[in-house]
Amino acid sequence: MDQAIALVALSEKDLEIVRATKKLSELPEKHAILEVRHKLREIEAIAEKATLYVAQLEAAQKRAEDETATISAHIVAEQAKVDSGVISNHKELQSLSREIDSLSRQKDKKENEVLTAMEKLETGRAQAAKVAETIEKGHAKEAQLIERFQSIGGALQREIDLATKQRATLAGVLKPELLARYEALRVSKHGLGVGVLHGLQCSACRIELPSESVLALNNAGVPIAECPSCKRLLVIGMENGS
Repeated sequence: MDQAIALVALSEKDLEIVRATKKLSELPEKHAILEVRHKLREIEAIAEKATLYVAQLEAAQKRAEDETATISAHIVAEQAKVDSGVISNHKELQSLSREIDSLSRQKDKKENEVLTAMEKLETGRAQAAKVAETIEKGHAKEAQLIERFQSIGGALQREIDLATKQRATLAGVLKPELLARYEALRVSKHGLGVGVLHGLQCSACRIELPSESVLALNNAGVPIAECPSCKRLLVIGMENGS
């Protein structure tokens, strides 16, 4: 393959790879996945707090229930003393009666605490379940986006891989010194290291060159020169090329 033709083809292939790579990195699905994952992290943090809150409520309810059971047992024991008839002393019976009344009030208070704890626990569990459902939906959405990204992104990646192989073939055609110069210019000139002379204009920098400069380039009889304006490699004599 002619060096000039190979050089232009290599430049076009590099631009193709750059465009495909940029498109891959900017796929809406990719950004959507990152956004969903960010939201999931936030919701999962809320879920951890909700789980801890429910555990605390369960512990509070259990404590209130245990305390209620203890007081109930104490009431039963004290009432048994009264009912047994063993205690005949009036003052002792009055004292036991007052103790039983006091325990009954404590029991009522604890039973109210149990009911309050149960209500809070029910609400807490409902909130935790709602958060868990939101997380489940988030993961489902993430999976759908990943599947779509893999489908579209996979096609782009295959396109990039193929273009990269083709690029290697084209680069192998160029003489080492020409390839090295092209690679250096490609880096320093933002990915575009070659222009083609069309009329008076360099296709890379889009600058219309002085007619005397173009005449000199044409008269030099070389297929590859340097653009007087942008200093890129300039391919001469490809009016009908790229």
